[in-house]
Amino acid sequence: MRRKSNVIGVAAKETRVTGVKRFLLFLLYSMIIFSGLGHQPAHCQDQQGSEKGNSILSLGMAKIIDDNIAAAKQKAVSSAIERGVEHYLVRRLGEKAAAEYLDRLVEGVIPRANELVENYYIVREAQVGDHYALLLQIKVNEKLAGDRLQEAGLLQTETRAIKLLFLVGEEEAGKLKYWWSSPDELSPLNPTELALFRAFQDKGFDLINRTVSLPPSGVSAEMRRGELDLSSISKWGEVFDADVVLYGKSLIGQDGGISVAFQVVRVSDGTEYCQLTQAWTGGSAQSREEIVNALDETIRQMMPRLESCIEEAGGAVQQAYSHFVVTLKGLESYVQYKRLRDFISKEIPGVKRFTQSRIGSHFVSFEVEFQGDKNKFANLVMYHDGLPVPIKGVEQQGDEVTLLIGQ
Repeated sequence: MRRKSNVIGVAAKETRVTGVKRFLLFLLYSMIIFSGLGHQPAHCQDQQGSEKGNSILSLGMAKIIDDNIAAAKQKAVSSAIERGVEHYLVRRLGEKAAAEYLDRLVEGVIPRANELVENYYIVREAQVGDHYALLLQIKVNEKLAGDRLQEAGLLQTETRAIKLLFLVGEEEAGKLKYWWSSPDELSPLNPTELALFRAFQDKGFDLINRTVSLPPSGVSAEMRRGELDLSSISKWGEVFDADVVLYGKSLIGQDGGISVAFQVVRVSDGTEYCQLTQAWTGGSAQSREEIVNALDETIRQMMPRLESCIEEAGGAVQQAYSHFVVTLKGLESYVQYKRLRDFISKEIPGVKRFTQSRIGSHFVSFEVEFQGDKNKFANLVMYHDGLPVPIKGVEQQGDEVTLLIGQ
């Protein structure tokens, strides 16, 4: 009889373990559904809500001792929070950095996991045999987490890119054309501005696109003049929240001669740091294509001097990597998705992490870690010469940047 009792006891224990495993599988299935990563229609994902970079789903489990379910539930919550925060920290640091500095992470940050949680709620919970299991949705306080990582020497801080505004006109056949005479009209970028964007694109500056940021009404008459003094140049920089303004013009002669003249001005105090001029030496530029090529080459020759002067004027500003979500909307094929994914992760400077987080009908979202803000990221993508898929626009809302695919 004793032997039979042991067999029954072992069988009961196996049944309890099997039940726990089944429930964990159920919770894992629930996690897929709630995270929005399953193959669901887009409207279903909208109802569930998107999982952002600081939102984590985590499993927690604890054994029930002396029939104290409340204590087991609290232990399960604590377990889920610790696991969720661990997942968030590893994802934010990257697997390589987390492995390299595991001791600092375990000793300095993870023991304080509870204080990093902004809020949480229980998605699913159940008692399974002598265990209590639950699925927790956790929202991590990103700023506080960043502070704790910095205290532990784990979060990399970089010099923030200098915000640069091009205040540049064109003089052709003796007539000066410049966009700031009628800023409300949002005139397109002129050939000289486009040449500057191409030249500065991968140089580490935060380029301000004036056609995206409409200046406020009521700009003074002095700021609308063709020839601006240092005070007016500085005020235009303030309008667009720039650190430095590159002011000047290109001169296109009737004989095909091309030259450019620029001033570099620091916005904070209106100080001029340098005046630079450069003439095209490649002969006569008559057609529009020849003029564009001449401007590109002329500005390219100036770049070492321009970069040095702008860096001196802008100084160094400290900025940590920022985290946000990028959504590719309007995708028509896997080829488009793959080209854009590879392009952004490999060709856009400052991208440290680009991880897929959500997929739906004609869209895919990624969690991004980037040196700079969302505006800098959008400009680097939109004005990159190697953009593999046409993008017709950019939308920004909260911590999400949406790239609209199409002509």
